[in-house]
Amino acid sequence: MNWESEFISISSEDLRCYDNRPGFDLVSCQEVGLPVYKITVDVLTQIRKSIPPIEEFVLRSIDAGLSSEEEIAGFLGLELSTTREAMVTLRLSEDIDLIAADASQIQIWKLTKKGERTLREAKIIVPEERTFDINFDGLLRTPRWYGQSEKMLLKPRNLRDEGIVEIEPSPKRPPELSDLSIKDIDKVIREILGNSKSLKPKNDNELDVLALKAIEGRQRFFQRSTALIYKAKDSDEIQVAFIVDDILSNEHEAAFARSNGAKKIRSQILNALQENEPLKLAKEILGKDFVENLVDDLDHVAEKVALVTSQIESEKESTRQQIDRIDDLNEKDKLLQELHEKDERIAELKAQLESVISSCPIRLLEMYDHRPLLEKALKDTQQRLMIISPWIRANSVNRWFLEQFENLLKRGVQVFIGYGLGEKNENRYSRDIEAEKTLQKLANQYSKSFILKRLGDTHAKILISDTKFAVTTSFNWLSFKGERDRTFRDERGTLVSDPEKIDELFDSLLRRLTEEV
Repeated sequence: MNWESEFISISSEDLRCYDNRPGFDLVSCQEVGLPVYKITVDVLTQIRKSIPPIEEFVLRSIDAGLSSEEEIAGFLGLELSTTREAMVTLRLSEDIDLIAADASQIQIWKLTKKGERTLREAKIIVPEERTFDINFDGLLRTPRWYGQSEKMLLKPRNLRDEGIVEIEPSPKRPPELSDLSIKDIDKVIREILGNSKSLKPKNDNELDVLALKAIEGRQRFFQRSTALIYKAKDSDEIQVAFIVDDILSNEHEAAFARSNGAKKIRSQILNALQENEPLKLAKEILGKDFVENLVDDLDHVAEKVALVTSQIESEKESTRQQIDRIDDLNEKDKLLQELHEKDERIAELKAQLESVISSCPIRLLEMYDHRPLLEKALKDTQQRLMIISPWIRANSVNRWFLEQFENLLKRGVQVFIGYGLGEKNENRYSRDIEAEKTLQKLANQYSKSFILKRLGDTHAKILISDTKFAVTTSFNWLSFKGERDRTFRDERGTLVSDPEKIDELFDSLLRRLTEEV
């Protein structure tokens, strides 16, 4: 599917797969930024380096019984200054030590225990203080290595510019030294070094973190993610899941659920969901009696099917118990046939219910049903198309949309778009302004068949295609992102296929759109 959205790379099909949480409905989806701190950590390390040849030969000379600088230099055929420099290095690394000077003031040297070990392993251990840039997950409160994804981390201004919702760290304070463990930092440093040609030792085991000295700098970043909002079917319970790097992150969901910030955002989400509950919106636009009567009819059928199905299931259990008690094979065969017939009856009842639901002129749409419906309307509408949406944004009115839209106009379809909420100079990006201008150019070019009108107070979100269907919803048809101060809403909607009701809704909206045009 070739369209951009706030779902990043998540298509309607992907979202449908995520709508599988028992007892919950997937009602909203929003691009968010998960908190990340880039911290500069000052660490004390020890590095096991291969011994330079001269230093190794000096160690071997002392081990062979030579004990003075002159003897060693003469044996190795080196300048005395070169030998002395190597011996200074070995003494600083505590591989050799001075015993004493003899009567002629000649210094006598010996190998230390460490020097003996160094010679055996042909390596030298050197303590070193270094700094590393480490990423720290503000929600999980642990250092992380993001690999190539680190280039995709967002700065705070990126979130503001793109209208991405910020998820607060928990706790809100930046990481302190006490939040870090040597084990976690050591693991991240090994990953950094293992993937850096310039920093990588010859062997990953050659560097060990001995101590964490200080955090010298902290910068705030955000990891792009998608939040999935689930609402319980029979209560106001809200659950928030996160898709990170195309994978559902149980870690982030659990951390968010434990965080204090989650309580605040849950309250905001719940208020928004209640305000935008699909049937509530449908009643406001289509009429309370119309919606309630259809819903009551569906509920009556569903309850009746559920009651009969429950009775049959009870009968099946009784039949199973009889089968367990009797030994006569003929009787068992009869009872097994009864079980089969009861299963067939239950399947018939479910099919009848599905038939009633599919033929009902009203049905609930899931959030991921909307964009495919809009695409269907753009491709299949024959006579009239109406879209009411508060905002026009380039991430929805993209190249694909505009190509399909112009094809619609070329076919002679009557098109009506009403949009706009708030002041005309609302905070928009240049690409959004360009998308609106492109639609306006099409309205000028096809002035006899296309009406584009800014209403200024358009809270409604409606899609009407011929007399096939009309949709009332919280989904922004021409924008996947709307108001900046409202982060989540119940993105489900209600589809009506009753031609009379569709005409009634179309005519009422048309009067508004054709005023003073």
